[in-house]
Amino acid sequence: MNNNRQFEQKWAEAKKKKAGEESDVYVPVGRKPATQRQFNLYHFFEYIGRQAEKYGSKNSLEVGCGRGTISLYLNKYLNLRVTATDISDKSVALARENFANHHGLGEIIKADAEKLPFADNSFDLAVSIGLAEHFKDYSRVYAEQYRVLRPGGVMISLNVPKKKSIQIFNDIFRYFKKISGSKLKEDYFRNADKPKDYSKAAEKVGFQKVDTFYVSSFPLFTPVGQKAEKVLADFYNFVYKLRGLVMPYPFKGSKLLAQAHFLTAKK
Repeated sequence: MNNNRQFEQKWAEAKKKKAGEESDVYVPVGRKPATQRQFNLYHFFEYIGRQAEKYGSKNSLEVGCGRGTISLYLNKYLNLRVTATDISDKSVALARENFANHHGLGEIIKADAEKLPFADNSFDLAVSIGLAEHFKDYSRVYAEQYRVLRPGGVMISLNVPKKKSIQIFNDIFRYFKKISGSKLKEDYFRNADKPKDYSKAAEKVGFQKVDTFYVSSFPLFTPVGQKAEKVLADFYNFVYKLRGLVMPYPFKGSKLLAQAHFLTAKK
């Protein structure tokens, strides 16, 4: 993985609620997303939750947990026993804080995604959101998740590699912010692999029934103020609801516009 300094800075700023970083993007039961990140994570969980129910998952592991959002959803919405890990001390502290604030129950520990401290066959479900694309070679990350999954368990990997997508609108937005004098953070290292490359890596370590599909055709504008976040979230919620009239999972996207893809694989 690239130098983790950028991620340490990200989670430190999120914990302090600095402009451009949110400390908490979990949406409690009965509420709707009020920011762009909340919108994304909420609908990523929508798919993950369906798979957890489909396969009868009772416990889960989240690798590279960041704020701990997906594990919070799995615990609070589906009552799964959850374990979340991240290599960043600041991420672990932030995730623990969010669990405490929302009365979530789970184990959150510091761990390396390429060398997980768990016994073989420990989990029903392994999840990562925006992790694998930060490695040039993520085969070890997948191999470790394969190892700790029980036979019949499922890995779900949401990958956001470097690609042309609807994020072109954010690139334009950031360009004008930059020439106006705003200081913008550089993006983290991302590989430019295709879904088929991730699939091959999963199959190589032993996974079967590997499936991928594109998701998230809603641009994420950063950084914007709180009022703009609310306006964008309300608009995206409205568009999502319209798409839901004709699509079983309205967050699915096209190869051209989608920012990311899901990979689902069974042990």
